[in-house]
Amino acid sequence: MTDAPEQSDPETEFTYKGGFSRLAPDQKSQTHAPYDGMAELLQNLIAPGLETLRTTNIPAMPQQETAPKTAIEKHQELQSLLQGTPQLLALHALTIAAARRRDPPEIARMIFISLWKNHAKFLLEHLDIRWKISALQTFETFGENENQRRCSAELGVFFALTKLYETERLFSGHAPDRPFRLGRRVSTDLPLGLEPYALPRGDLDRNLLGHLWQNAEADPLLRPLACALLTAINRSPDTLFRRLKSMRQQRKRRLQARKSAP
Repeated sequence: MTDAPEQSDPETEFTYKGGFSRLAPDQKSQTHAPYDGMAELLQNLIAPGLETLRTTNIPAMPQQETAPKTAIEKHQELQSLLQGTPQLLALHALTIAAARRRDPPEIARMIFISLWKNHAKFLLEHLDIRWKISALQTFETFGENENQRRCSAELGVFFALTKLYETERLFSGHAPDRPFRLGRRVSTDLPLGLEPYALPRGDLDRNLLGHLWQNAEADPLLRPLACALLTAINRSPDTLFRRLKSMRQQRKRRLQARKSAP
């Protein structure tokens, strides 16, 4: 008599135990509670006028040792991160912080939209990539229309996956600007039975980026920020897309060499 096969437990087969539903943020948790006094602080900050905030730099600020619980503490934390830059950047960052908590006050949305309507050029010149991506993600909450919110969500996923992939790739021992050698590809199936990307003729990368660009261009308010970030991807010499281009060129040279060989 043979033993009955062991029944596998689906829970133990998951990468994330319990499934993805458990990963969704609990909006009732204390970590998502609004910062106390956010609306009042924002109102006070804009009282001198946004032009004043553009021309006044943040002084040196001591770093906080505890997590901020009030809007004033959060603003001080942001000022310490952005010291030496215009006060307008701290205001912008504070609206982003408000958007990441439950029930952001309407004034936070109004200021955020006003900043990108009237000061987009200034923000693009002064914000680094991290804050530009954070601003882009904030349009998912504060966007004025469905296209802004959808484009923000799509690009948010795109940059999050780019960060995950590029981080894992560092463990390959290859620098970000160094493409893999063509002759070292492992002959195996992709996960989930997906079809591999066809290196010589594939257009998945072009279709993906073209779709994102098309949606980014469709909205006048989102266009400067979203297109600037996608252009940064296009110009970067050390992303997956530039490496794929280099590998395609290697493949073409190899095929041409074979054709011209006697």
